[in-house]
Amino acid sequence: MKKLAIVLFVLVVCASFIFAGGSSEQTPSKPAAPAETTGTATASGNVKSDAVSAGVKYKDTVVIGIANDVNNLDPQGSNTDANMMVFYLTHERLVNIDPDTNKVIPALAESWKVSEDGCVYDFTLCSGVTFTNGKPLTANDVKYTYDKAKTSSFASQKVADVVSVEVIDDTHLRVTLAKANQDWLTLMAHGGMSIMSKEACEADPKNGPRLGSGKFSLEEWVPGSHCSFVRYDGYRTGAAPTRKIIMKLYKEASTRLIALQTGEIDVCIDPSTTDLSRIKADSKLELLQTPNVVMLYMPMQMEKKGLDNVHVRKALAYCMDKESIVYAAYDGLASVHNNYINRGQFGLNKNIHVYEFNLEKAKQELALSPYKPGQLTFHIMVDKEFKKTAGLIFQDACKKIGINIILEEMETAALKGKLNDAALDYELALYQFTDDLGTDYTLRNQHGSTVQADGKLKKNGSNRCNMKDPKYNAMLDAALVETNTAKREQMYNEIENYLDEVCPIVPICTSYINIGVKKGLAGAIWKPDAKHDFRNIALPE
Repeated sequence: MKKLAIVLFVLVVCASFIFAGGSSEQTPSKPAAPAETTGTATASGNVKSDAVSAGVKYKDTVVIGIANDVNNLDPQGSNTDANMMVFYLTHERLVNIDPDTNKVIPALAESWKVSEDGCVYDFTLCSGVTFTNGKPLTANDVKYTYDKAKTSSFASQKVADVVSVEVIDDTHLRVTLAKANQDWLTLMAHGGMSIMSKEACEADPKNGPRLGSGKFSLEEWVPGSHCSFVRYDGYRTGAAPTRKIIMKLYKEASTRLIALQTGEIDVCIDPSTTDLSRIKADSKLELLQTPNVVMLYMPMQMEKKGLDNVHVRKALAYCMDKESIVYAAYDGLASVHNNYINRGQFGLNKNIHVYEFNLEKAKQELALSPYKPGQLTFHIMVDKEFKKTAGLIFQDACKKIGINIILEEMETAALKGKLNDAALDYELALYQFTDDLGTDYTLRNQHGSTVQADGKLKKNGSNRCNMKDPKYNAMLDAALVETNTAKREQMYNEIENYLDEVCPIVPICTSYINIGVKKGLAGAIWKPDAKHDFRNIALPE
């Protein structure tokens, strides 16, 4: 009965929204059941397609249909999923994350030693590494990349603890940190820390960052259309099985699926949940489906009038009907998420207080604030159909306690632009956080701030709630250097409890990775953060 009521509610509200000049998707009357995952699921949450076989002949080209545009080819210039998939093709990092165990493993650095105090890392680089133009990659390129990262809004947080990078010789370097950082190596595996050519970047600051030492090099980039890549036959451990990879943009999910079914593309990233049954029914296709770490949440800009009051924020948290959103906006293919740490991350508090959907508690919190029902109006930014559906459900609940919510529908680029603008001229948004590079990075990037020269706090990069809290920063700093694993885990539990009391965001849910592929596709690694690895992708002829 509750599911039926949700469907009827969404249809009625969406109809009124359309009449008012907006648009909305039709909510299916029955949630789809999760499909069996194609490939091998690993303990770390990745899914690996079947391995490439030496006895199989593979196609020259694989075409991947993507949902969001590639808009920046500088590894330190963006952290979107589409761009990161490019950087994993074209560049490498000092270390990687093992897709089976989620542990740090060698990459460009074949080995390293760490000082007893955890502050000094001595790296030995692999021999024979070259960029895709054939020129050698040396320790000077690593130093250049790390020094450059200090000036990047997207990468600076990852190297915030780096005091110096010292080049010993072409294959040896020493990195000194200001303090021990238990997550630092994990951060160095991020696509944003891809090693760039010092020579190329200094000769051409705009295009130089595109040159990497990966298995592929950029062939063509047409923004709003496609990116193509050709394999580097001089790669030190052998060339990739596929000569050419094309990432082609299809903004509409239905168009991507049609392209997959007609053979225009070989991989369909993020098909609509309403179309999953069509993929399963097609004998030429396979559906890959696995839980992800893409957390939908609602940041509340804490310096805006009304939202600067913790009781108002808690009232809004109690108005978020997460179960209904999972059903109506995700077709049931999601899981309610109540934590501020992402799924599967170290230190996640399993006993955290939950802001369950409860309008009476919401009214009680509002009564503790200086505002009465009818006095508050907030705008919430949404960019995709499922977020619009979630926003409508939230809007209806808030109306029942006397808070007016106005949906602002916009393109994804415009929404991100508003969030990234220094003016911070927004109140609420439905947004997603996908990085899972270590608990400290997630918590510090989402809610932390740094001290400026004038002594004032400035929010960190993905701190959409604009939280500036010295106590919170101190708690993070203490947990980061703690070497006792059990104690460090407890410290993160306490940090989550503190965030729960401050209530800067409302965590909502994590969903599923849905991908349609041609049958027999091999070599790909499908990652729960949606930054997939196509270096060894291949499709039998």
